Amino acid sequence: MTLPPPPPRTAPDTFRRPWRIALAIALVLSAAFAMAQVLYWTAPDIHSPLPWMRIYLLPQPPALKLTRVLLYTGWGIALLLAPVLHAAHRSGRVRVVRACRAAVLAVLVLPYTVMALDALSDAPLTALLCLPTSGVALLIVHRAQLYIRLPARLTLIAFGWGALVGAGFAAVMAMWFAWYAGGYLMDFQHPRGSIRTLLALSALNADLFAELGKAAGVALLVLVFRRYADGLVPGLVLGAAVGIGFNLTETVRYVAEIEPGQAAAQFWTRQVVGLLTVHAAFTALAGAGFGTAMRATTRRDRITACAGGLLAAFGGHFLLDTAMPLLDRWRKDLFTDDAVLGVLLGVPLVTLLATGPFVVACVLLLRRGLRDQAGELRAALRFETVGGALAVTPAECELLLSPRRRLLLELRVWRRDGTAGLRHLIRLQQTQLRLLTSPLTQQRDHVMELKGFAMRPNVHPAHPEQGVPS
Repeated sequence: MTLPPPPPRTAPDTFRRPWRIALAIALVLSAAFAMAQVLYWTAPDIHSPLPWMRIYLLPQPPALKLTRVLLYTGWGIALLLAPVLHAAHRSGRVRVVRACRAAVLAVLVLPYTVMALDALSDAPLTALLCLPTSGVALLIVHRAQLYIRLPARLTLIAFGWGALVGAGFAAVMAMWFAWYAGGYLMDFQHPRGSIRTLLALSALNADLFAELGKAAGVALLVLVFRRYADGLVPGLVLGAAVGIGFNLTETVRYVAEIEPGQAAAQFWTRQVVGLLTVHAAFTALAGAGFGTAMRATTRRDRITACAGGLLAAFGGHFLLDTAMPLLDRWRKDLFTDDAVLGVLLGVPLVTLLATGPFVVACVLLLRRGLRDQAGELRAALRFETVGGALAVTPAECELLLSPRRRLLLELRVWRRDGTAGLRHLIRLQQTQLRLLTSPLTQQRDHVMELKGFAMRPNVHPAHPEQGVPS
């Protein structure tokens, strides 16, 4: 009997130096902040008799001052750890190298969480109110992985990055722009034209750094956890999870600080209508680019994939902020007689018009990624089951390739064995699917243990008579 050839596999790490790229991403965030500091220090002084110009002369909030102090301290710590990291790398001390890398990333990134934590702590009830809807959105995104799924903890890490680091970085950069932009852009002799320019550049600045902060988290997760996030579908899921976290913190800020008089309308707009159609969709496109780049074989293809995802995310965000004022004005004219109906029906309508193409693009990319996964798994299943191994039997092939049948089985197991049995079943099936994409001996042993086989050292049963419990 002639065995079919094994399915083609891509290299496990197409990026040769993933940790260097991760450190470079963290340094890009620090460089953006440093650039804002230089522009702030060199900005012309504002001297104007106009009373509304006081908004550019307000004192800086304590959270922003603390962020700046922590970043300066983090830069100093990173400089001190750089020679230690270099020496440990040359001497081959792996644990010291890993500890230094993690420490450098932490001191360069974690200071941005101060702004987000300050916003969340000022309105804890609003944050708690947003958690259920955000949790449902995360569950939908996680279950959209019909075949191989990311570990749940990785999705939660992505959510935390968006809620804390991504939202904090965006808030910091927006605030610094508000402090230095007036000195550069305001024309006090003809303020009307300069105000338009200021508002347009303010939106451009906010959109650029919001997407940069979110995309940085997706890129870091894809690089650090490249064992799991090495394709289109994982990139989409991680990007959507980061966007959902960002959306939560932004909702809290708008409800508690920016527009407290329209709390119900803001919650409906951001936590219901825009939950999976705005930030989640934009960052998912950036994640799709990063996930695709992990499987690209040439530098040109990797750069093209990453740049395409970033441009799509930024373009969608800027288009939303540009078109939404015009669409909102049209919505108010359309629902002049009933303001409540204008919120309940008008907001979904204008959101669909502004973000519909990007949501459709995410759905099509997800469909394409799932089809590619199904094809790879089908080829790997044929090769795995021909030898008669017990890790994946021929009877399990059709089940693993049918998301509908697996869902029905999960429901039956949950009704019979509860959540413990359901978790065991999902763990078994996910381990089997991962075994097909990276057939390692340890994973095959893990599958056999989950099936209840008493594994002995150096014994790998290939037939029912070997290692089967009586």
